[in-house]
Amino acid sequence: MEKISGNQFIDMLVCAAYYLKENQKTVDDLNVFPVPDGDTGSKMLSTMLSGIKKIQSLSDNPKISDVARTFSRGLLFGARGNSGVILSQIFSGLANVDSKSAEADIDLIVEAFSKSKANAYKSVLVPVEGTILTVVSDATKVIEDNKNKFTSIEELAEAYLNEATESLDRTPLLLPVLKEAGVVDSGGAGFVFIIKGMVAYLKGETHTFEEVLSNTDKKETNTKSYMDYDFYELNQYGYCTEFTIRLNPNVEFDKQSFTNKLELFGYSIVVVNNDDIVKVHIHTKTPGDVFSFAQKYGALCAVKADNMAIQTAENSSLVAQKVRKPLKKKVERSKYGVVAVVNGDGLKEMFKALGVDEIIDGGQTMNPSTQDFLDAIEKVNAEHVFVIPNNKNVYLSAKAAKALINDKHVIVIAAKTLSQGYAAMMCYDQSESPRDIAKDMESKIASIKSGEVTYAIRDSVSSGVKIKKNDFIAILDGSIVCSNQERVDTVKELLSKMISSESTMATIFYGEQVEDSEKEQVEALSELYPEICFQTLNGGQKIYSYIIEVE
Repeated sequence: MEKISGNQFIDMLVCAAYYLKENQKTVDDLNVFPVPDGDTGSKMLSTMLSGIKKIQSLSDNPKISDVARTFSRGLLFGARGNSGVILSQIFSGLANVDSKSAEADIDLIVEAFSKSKANAYKSVLVPVEGTILTVVSDATKVIEDNKNKFTSIEELAEAYLNEATESLDRTPLLLPVLKEAGVVDSGGAGFVFIIKGMVAYLKGETHTFEEVLSNTDKKETNTKSYMDYDFYELNQYGYCTEFTIRLNPNVEFDKQSFTNKLELFGYSIVVVNNDDIVKVHIHTKTPGDVFSFAQKYGALCAVKADNMAIQTAENSSLVAQKVRKPLKKKVERSKYGVVAVVNGDGLKEMFKALGVDEIIDGGQTMNPSTQDFLDAIEKVNAEHVFVIPNNKNVYLSAKAAKALINDKHVIVIAAKTLSQGYAAMMCYDQSESPRDIAKDMESKIASIKSGEVTYAIRDSVSSGVKIKKNDFIAILDGSIVCSNQERVDTVKELLSKMISSESTMATIFYGEQVEDSEKEQVEALSELYPEICFQTLNGGQKIYSYIIEVE
């Protein structure tokens, strides 16, 4: 095969998603920490399926660049976890390659992978070798170096897969934590399964949308947000523009002359004049020019310019559903708002009480997507919106959402645990400037110690700690520090490593599985630290029995 068409690329992506779906658990089990939140495979699959659902609706015989653009956009909006965001960037290469051809040849494919590699590295603040990034980089270098030697796309794909597989096997040599845990990088493994699926298609294997999407949520929203449209879609109809002019008494106004001049800017014109008030309606592609013209006659009020591409889609959807959209009362925008990712009824109430406006239910094993962040940010009617991820695996999704917002100032706070987010919200002072609020939050996060207690799902070794399956393990600032058969003993040992002579306060959030008798034992541990202020709160969180903050 010398070229790939848009339809062939769709079939290839479906086959790739099928292979990832069939091997999801294998990828999940590669989590470095032996804790019950190893869900890289499920996050990557969820991200892939978001892209698959988007290309399922493409018209017949699309250009390969259109398929890539639609797929990568679907991946980005559905991206869950850091691995999902990185995956969306890997597939953005073909979408960004400028090609008038409806198909892709070897040169175009190599160029696309080169751009994808660059995009993937840019998506991560501090790239780490020995991860999916290395697998993509090594495999891409092989096809770049041998581009002129390939006689078919099948040959290129085999070379890419072989190097990706070998690179994955080398990841423990580059990342000591992988070697210690006895696993390869989970994100890299998921990517290799995706490539295996694409190569399988080139060898004649095919799968259907139904196979891939079975037992998944096929529900699609009937309306689009403005982020779902490209420039050409948004620009095809123009803007339904309305405004009122309070006429300047020193400027002569003639309704007919004014209307005739408006015709130069658009159509569907309605002008109503009542004393010193003029109400105007016009469909135009240049509302700015209309506003500038109208301002010559007076002051503009009640100005709006709605994109008619979106209006048309929404109206079609409403007709199909036979429902009427309720009128929304305009509410004055506040200065500040906060979005936070929180799991646990108790913790949700606490974050709300501290000033969080919108809660995204999630965290460990429930990583929200980029679209989830966009929806939450949109609901917050504020000029400046602080986003508190509270989990290292959703930080990139929050950052990706920020990059897609242009009508609000979004600030993502680097809170990567719930205790860090709680500490950040404790110093949320709305009387300060956005910059100072963010600075205070980041400073507070850096000053505390964050710990969690959960259980092990397999035998392992991490940071020199030997772990047995079903043992309780303690995590301090991202590293496993102890393992015990008794949960209270684990909490006790974790506190001993967190509390120092400079510590003044310890806050313990207990999870939904902790019974009253155990809670009393943990509260009694405060007697070991008489100079420390202790408080025990019902967080109600899943996965982690205890979340501890020490400051």
